[in-house]
Amino acid sequence: MTRTTTMLVAALLVVTLLTPAALAQSRTTIDDDHALDTEAQQAAFVQEGVATADLTAPDMQLTVATEHDDAGCDIDGFHSDLRNDYLCVEYNEEVDRTIRLYIPAEYWTPYVRETVSPVAGDQSASFEPIRDNGYTKVTFEVTEPGTYAWKINAEASIASGAKERTLENIEKVTGVGMPNASTWSYIKPEQLAGNNSAYVVRAPNGTDALVMEYQTASGEWAQVPDEAESYAPVYYETKDGVDDRVYVFATSTEAPEVRYKTEAAATTQIGAAVRQIGQIPTRVEDIFGIDIPFLGG
Repeated sequence: MTRTTTMLVAALLVVTLLTPAALAQSRTTIDDDHALDTEAQQAAFVQEGVATADLTAPDMQLTVATEHDDAGCDIDGFHSDLRNDYLCVEYNEEVDRTIRLYIPAEYWTPYVRETVSPVAGDQSASFEPIRDNGYTKVTFEVTEPGTYAWKINAEASIASGAKERTLENIEKVTGVGMPNASTWSYIKPEQLAGNNSAYVVRAPNGTDALVMEYQTASGEWAQVPDEAESYAPVYYETKDGVDDRVYVFATSTEAPEVRYKTEAAATTQIGAAVRQIGQIPTRVEDIFGIDIPFLGG
């Protein structure tokens, strides 16, 4: 074989190796090497309903948000934010990739889904719990620069199981209130700080003795439900083994004013009224100088 022939064969081999089939995908394993796996972003998610992470290799931005408007994604169509959270990727490179990403369970409870349909972009994703349900392994493809986003299963969103883990640190990033036994205490809308943020209300007499109401659009007061409901802009949850506090959450960034007090207020008023009634015979006797035996005099 001549030198020219050898060079020609080598050139053909290189061309063959560089065909689109060979260059179609570059597999990128980001795993947990991103800012979403930090306490700061997890606290931001609890407080503000959105957490982000900027990556340089590859050049992309990750966002987990409780509202699609906050996800930083161009998401088409109608989507209910009451129950769904969103994972969004802004990809800024020309290279086609298959990306593997680990999302901590503080954002949603890990679950298995082989094909998660996109709400932005044209690529589906797969979800798989890993590391003893501490993370969700998310695998997806990017084929061009642009936006890719997926909706998180409603039952796995922060409003359910994932919140239990977040409650351990919730008081570090939210307000804390103590109910008054005689007057209403108030939580201002800005104190709930946005979608799915929490405000801790201590209940020294137990959660069953706590009265909590929110102001409706018409100005009336309605009972705050003890779980997320489609009709209520706020709700509260309790934590297993903790009987002296509740966690108040808003279901959107437009939170209403909330008021709360203990039922001891009503009990105290009734007790005072009974005591006053009990004192009537003595007062009558003192004023009129007569004995009223049937009234206990």
